Amino acid sequence: MRPYVGAFMSKRDYYEILSVQKQSDEVEIKKAFRKLALEYHPDRNPGPEAAEKFREAQEAYGVLSDPEKRGLYDQYGHAGLSGQNLEGMDDVFSGFQSIFADFFGASNADRRGADLLYRLEVDFREAVLGCSKEITLSRSEACELCGGSGAKAGTKPEACGTCRGRGKVSRNQGFFVVSQTCPTCYGQGEVIKTPCSSCRGEKIQKRERKIDVQVPAGVDTGVRLRITGEGELGNRGKRGDLFVELHVKADPVFERDGVDLYTRVYVSYPTAVLGGEAIVPLIEGEKSVHIPKLMKAPHRVVLKGEGVQDLRKRKRGDLIAEFQIGTPEEVSSEAKELLEKLRECLEPKKKSKSKKGFFSFL
Repeated sequence: MRPYVGAFMSKRDYYEILSVQKQSDEVEIKKAFRKLALEYHPDRNPGPEAAEKFREAQEAYGVLSDPEKRGLYDQYGHAGLSGQNLEGMDDVFSGFQSIFADFFGASNADRRGADLLYRLEVDFREAVLGCSKEITLSRSEACELCGGSGAKAGTKPEACGTCRGRGKVSRNQGFFVVSQTCPTCYGQGEVIKTPCSSCRGEKIQKRERKIDVQVPAGVDTGVRLRITGEGELGNRGKRGDLFVELHVKADPVFERDGVDLYTRVYVSYPTAVLGGEAIVPLIEGEKSVHIPKLMKAPHRVVLKGEGVQDLRKRKRGDLIAEFQIGTPEEVSSEAKELLEKLRECLEPKKKSKSKKGFFSFL
């Protein structure tokens, strides 16, 4: 058996292998590795020399892309990585498949489609009470002409000759067998020799679709609703999810604090002094509230259960009504006369001080 000597040979500097500087960030390191992977990948450049450079690039990227290992390497060099299982790189290969998928345009054949985000604006009362909204979005749909096969009418996709329909190929890398996405069919397991004239073999097309969104009672700005299976179309018909992010408009009558609502009500001066009834607006309808005599502003009344539905509990918050004394915008001459009389009655009369002469005490 031929002895393995790679572990005992002097190793090149990892930064030198990737042609990056020590201060390079993660993005620069990944970009450099991508360039080498494209150049020396066995599918594109067969041969022992390319395979060795490819292995070196893998090893260097496995260290420099890991903050902990990179720190050890920067401080102690290759000696600081002893016991880190770098020769086989089995702790790094698991992530290489997804990297190669990005590099070569491949994707997992069973991967679902991408998620979509839609921002929806709703009125204040719709958010408090809940509502149903119809939205229109553009997303990928199966091609109508070929039915999503990607092949021209009268033809059909054929099994991939490289992976024999499995979507993956396996290659030996040193002592390890690495399974990766097939570079010919990109994980599909099939190839289209005569593509559809409408979708050009892509199987999907962008089209507008209307979707009903059920907005539950009690939502607020920033809440995201998840609608399963309404996202983009994946390779095998699996859709991603649709996330609807809500923005709630401000309301001229109510303000919200969690599940509680606040509103301000103005009462006339006579009502504030004599007492009476005042109408408080609710999210649905209104309610009459008793005002005590000689009301001091601000006067607060809590209406239990007239607030916002709690999304986590089966209860509603409260409505806090704050009463203030209102001032009329205009005053008629008759009202002005009455107010003058009222002022005379309510304001204390000023007592005039009599002036006494020098001999008045005699």
